[in-house]
Amino acid sequence: MYTSFLVLLIAAIGGGTARASQCACATGHLHLRHEPGTSHGIITTLEPQQCLPYSGQQHVADGYTWFHLYYNGQDAWAASNWLTVQDCSQPELQLPGCPRIITRAEWGARPPANHIGDMPNVPVYVFIHHGDSSPCFDENSCKSKVRGYQNYHLDGRGWSDIGYNFVVGEDGNAYEARGWTKIGAHTKHYNSVGIAICFIGNFENHVPNTAALTTVQQLIQCGLDNGKISPSYTLKGHRDVGSTSCPGTSLYQLIQGWSHYVSGTSQYNGGSLVG
Repeated sequence: MYTSFLVLLIAAIGGGTARASQCACATGHLHLRHEPGTSHGIITTLEPQQCLPYSGQQHVADGYTWFHLYYNGQDAWAASNWLTVQDCSQPELQLPGCPRIITRAEWGARPPANHIGDMPNVPVYVFIHHGDSSPCFDENSCKSKVRGYQNYHLDGRGWSDIGYNFVVGEDGNAYEARGWTKIGAHTKHYNSVGIAICFIGNFENHVPNTAALTTVQQLIQCGLDNGKISPSYTLKGHRDVGSTSCPGTSLYQLIQGWSHYVSGTSQYNGGSLVG
């Protein structure tokens, strides 16, 4: 899900304190620094419309007002002249019964390269994937992995954005990718009728830890309870509908015991299933 970037004039903020649920979003390419002031080292450069959590703290230095942000778990500062502020709590993600979902702004997502359409109807499939990568067990490492997946999908694959709807790490967190309602790029022939949940790691020879498995099952149940997944949904592994080893043999064998799993390789085409 992508929040509309409602621009709040920096001048209107004055010396007040912003809510912790706010994010600051770059209006152009913007240096992120270790401390307020142009002489301090550059951590990275934000892309236009890239958002980071904003603490509400401000500091004046070198003729600029600097906003205190959080980047990859560390303190960072950026000049307010090239920032807008928005609410990044994203209520649609904070649905009752959901596990913790790290927003795109929180993990440092790049903006989509192109417009991404909405799913025409409530998804009737849930696909389980793995990222076929090394694992992660803490939030900072998992954020880095998700950024890596997005970079690969944007730069390596030439896609509009990270392909999955959600990504889950063995830190027990879910990470917003395209969210509940945006069409993904994950499972050929099924992108507009199903959501994809990707486990970070490679699960050919072992299954994800309990934290990750529990989070995925909670995420699916949350989608069901809040009308984001059809009550009659079908659960599949990626290899059920494509020529791939994803989501890894051990994980694939495990999900065959989950509720709503149905084996088979039928193809979805225009509202009907064709073999």
